[in-house]
Order: sequence, then structure tokens, then C-alpha cells
Amino acid sequence: MSQRVTVKDVAAQAGVSVATVSYIMNNRTDVKISDATRKKVLQIANLLNYTPSAAAKSLVTGKNFIIGVSYRLVDNSPSRNLEITGFVNLLIERLNRMNYDVMFIPVIKNDDNLPVRKNIDGIIAIDLSEQEFRDLSGSYLVPVIAVDMIVNDDLFYQIHTNFSSFTTKKLSEDSDSVLVMEKYVNENYMDYICNNIPDSKLCILDAANMPDKKFFSGKHIIALGTYLALMLKPYVAENHLTAIASDVYMHILPDNITVVESDATKKANVAINLMLNAIDRKFEVNHIYEINID
Repeated sequence: MSQRVTVKDVAAQAGVSVATVSYIMNNRTDVKISDATRKKVLQIANLLNYTPSAAAKSLVTGKNFIIGVSYRLVDNSPSRNLEITGFVNLLIERLNRMNYDVMFIPVIKNDDNLPVRKNIDGIIAIDLSEQEFRDLSGSYLVPVIAVDMIVNDDLFYQIHTNFSSFTTKKLSEDSDSVLVMEKYVNENYMDYICNNIPDSKLCILDAANMPDKKFFSGKHIIALGTYLALMLKPYVAENHLTAIASDVYMHILPDNITVVESDATKKANVAINLMLNAIDRKFEVNHIYEINID
């Protein structure tokens, strides 16, 4: 079995120091290295099929190149669960392109023995209850980004979609319209979405107890979520159904359904940019970011 190529092998072939190879392979821009040297080292590394280990990267950059993602799926909220997993897939795809690995950080209720992963650079937490977020953020001394949460703490960056401007306008314009949604875990964000919506115009759906088909008769339904719109399709005439749908998955909806785009891609990008800036200690003044819908 051939011996694994090391940074010393690349340095010897290129005629440079081990530190120079490490700086180049980890894309360090704060160290002055000529373009010719950089090109030569990269060519030799490619020829030797050299890939720096995670430990080597950590020693050079002070980073582990691992981002934690924390969320939990909820019984009787299948469409919401699919929206979360779709968003997590966006995060994984983009972080992997930046050479970051992603580690799932479990949320364990009422468990003082929550395992703490010490080799992560930060955590992106998605739609946790306020207590779950407090427990999680208190267990780690790394940046934590709160997505689809309102945590009332300026210490943390918070990113959520602003549904209210669209839903309030739409519900007031159409007397027969009703917003149908599944419950979010974060209590403050759930209140934020539902604020000022009369009970007669709001349906919090529980997949285990779907309303009778008569409930939807004659109503214009605004479904909060791509998959929720698909779940409601058998109950609602397509020309009476509006879906607030993720930009990534809106193409799966039938043409007759009115689609309002929710920019999940932008939300993922904002979360990642804030995380990477926080890791590099480039702190933003604004700590709350709202993603508006069209």
C-alpha cells in the first residue's frame, strides 16, 4: 500500500518550506507569496494527489473547518420538517463548496448530559424553542446563528423570513382568504408571524387532524410552505390556492397554483456569511436580518 503523501513531500518537491505549502494550501492571503511559487506548489500538490488533513488545516488557520447545524423535526408537521431539511441541504451544499464539513448537533430536551462537540467553529441553529436555544448556546463558546427564531438577545445574529408584509396585505384584501400553516417551534417567531391575524383568518394545521374538506370550501387558501401547498391540493381548488414557496422547490408546484417566492437561498447565504464573519471576528453592527418575500 503506497505511503500517504505529506506536506513535507510537497515542500521537498517544490523547494519551499513546509510553512509555505501550508499557507498556500489553506489559501492564506495575509502572507506574501509570489504567484509563481503559489502556482508551482499547487501544481506539485495536484501531481502528488496531496490533500491537507483537517488537523493540518486547524494548526495553520486556527479553524476546524466544521460548522454545527442544530434543529429538530416535529411530529405532525411533515411539510415543515421537509422545509427544514431542504434548508439544511442548502447549507451543506454551500459550506462544502467552501471546504467546511457540517456536523449535526442534536437537541436533547431536559438532558444535562448534552454531548458537547469541541471541534466545531460555530453553529447554525434552526427553529428551536427559546429554552432549547438557551441550552444550546450556553453549552458552546462559539458563534451561534439563530435562523427562523426571535431570541430577544442582541448577542446573537438572527435571520428569519418576513411573511407578515405579504400575508397581512393579502388577508385584508380578500375577505375569503385564510392563512394555513404548520406550527413553528420558536414561540416568539410563531407569535411574530401570527400577530394581528384574526382567528377567523388563521388555521394552524396539525397533519394528524386535517380539517374537514368543507372547511376549505369557498375560501382562498394561502399555504405557508411548498410542501404544505401540495398537502392541501386535494382539498382546495388550484385557482383558490396561493403557495408561499421556497425558491428552491417552487418548480414542483402545479402551474395553476399562484406562487409567491420565499428566498431560502438568500437566507442560507446570509446565515453562512454571518457565520464566517463571526468566526473571523468581523462582527456586523446589525444583528437581526429579515428576508422579505416577493
